[in-house]
Amino acid sequence: MKKFIPVIFLVLLVSVVIIFSIPRLRAIILNPFIRSSRQLSFNTDSDGTTPVPDTGAGDQNRSKVFSEPGIERIKSDLIGKRIPGWSFDRITEFRKAVITSIARTDTRIDFRIDLQMLSYTPGDETLYDAQVIVTYIAGDEDWEPGNPEEVYLSFEITIPAGRWFTINSIPGCSMQPDIKNKLEWTSKTWDYDIITGPGTDEITLPVASSYDVKARGSHPVKIRLTFRPAE
Repeated sequence: MKKFIPVIFLVLLVSVVIIFSIPRLRAIILNPFIRSSRQLSFNTDSDGTTPVPDTGAGDQNRSKVFSEPGIERIKSDLIGKRIPGWSFDRITEFRKAVITSIARTDTRIDFRIDLQMLSYTPGDETLYDAQVIVTYIAGDEDWEPGNPEEVYLSFEITIPAGRWFTINSIPGCSMQPDIKNKLEWTSKTWDYDIITGPGTDEITLPVASSYDVKARGSHPVKIRLTFRPAE
């Protein structure tokens, strides 16, 4: 038996040489080992940890998607802020509030808001109409409101008949009266009179700290005054 061992060994050696000399047979034998080695190399880092393939989900989670403010939040955010002629102090002062237009970018939203507001003066039933622009800027956690910008503030007053009546202006604003009634205007700032009313064009009065007005008739008249930030 021992004398056959060298012969068997020689046969095996020759077989191995023949097999590995044929490329196709060599690939069939070695392929499982190569695939296993590559898989191990992909699944582990140099420190032995297993990396997680980047699918982009992390970037999606990091991106901020804020809810756009609605009218109730806008009213709440106005509390504590001011525009010329008005201070927003309580949520109950808003009788009406309507978003009339919106301008958007990725980092900014501009809301144009029509407001109708109630006075806090006891016995004063005057309704104050205003239009403001409220701007929100994208912050780290949410949309952050800026200070409102006034477009106009408008309200009605009653002018007594037969005498001069003084109207205080709003600092930094010009004033435009309606032209439903014949009125005579003057001011300590001017040295002339201005007539407004039916048959005249709408006019913005020159800026002044106060105005004196007289109704040209025998009865009190109600007029609407509109104030706009002076340019």
